[in-house]
Amino acid sequence: MADDQEDAQQQVRDDLESAIGHYMAVVASRLLDEGLPVAAISAYGAYDDESQDDFGADVEGSVEFTGGFCRASFGGGRDAGLLWCGVSGWCFFRIPEGSGQSLHESARWMGGGLTPEPGRVAAFFSEARLDPDFAGSEDRPFYRTSHTEPEELLERLAVFDTYEGAERFRDHERRFARRRADAYGKRVVSALAAPEQEVVEMVFRSGELHALRTLLEYAEGAAPQGDARELARRLASDLSLRARHGWKDVDEHCAAFVYANERR
Repeated sequence: MADDQEDAQQQVRDDLESAIGHYMAVVASRLLDEGLPVAAISAYGAYDDESQDDFGADVEGSVEFTGGFCRASFGGGRDAGLLWCGVSGWCFFRIPEGSGQSLHESARWMGGGLTPEPGRVAAFFSEARLDPDFAGSEDRPFYRTSHTEPEELLERLAVFDTYEGAERFRDHERRFARRRADAYGKRVVSALAAPEQEVVEMVFRSGELHALRTLLEYAEGAAPQGDARELARRLASDLSLRARHGWKDVDEHCAAFVYANERR
């Protein structure tokens, strides 16, 4: 009997983690559509975890951005991003390096309910980018009591688990990876197919050029099947050929440029 109860509780934890992850993936997708460099998402579904009591919370999720973007947008040495709390909804946080602040001490709360639409979250993040000290409110809202009614929370989150495609991913991380690859594929196509491009002369050390080709090789292997993978492969080939033959071959070794214009 005890084992059956534990199995049932673990199933609820797993279901919550999946549902939260899909909510994070949908919000991240909206932010990607706005051209933002979303790096990762996370989800935590252990509604009965008492270690979260110090913050008066239980389940949570996050949307994370690249370090370079955070430093440029919010100051050097800052850890910044969006956190969703299963008790209080969304907050923006930024933690100056060496400040000793916790994430929760730096939080600016969005308000507007526990599970607002992704467009509202994106608008809140735009406000935080413009004025990180005053976006939202320092007063934390409470929409739910921690450790209670996990099934009701699952019902609220179910609306975001609506992925359509050749395969409906149960795994929210795979869903996010696919969406991120698609977004970056579109950005690369747009850049390569932009009108009136100039030929730019740029000096590389041989090791830097090799490192760039290696990163493109990694991107080709890591990206799901699609434009991002194919463009990484073609760009790496173009760079290798131009390194041998010089910049005069820019119009000959341009497989990525040709592919992008065909995709427009």
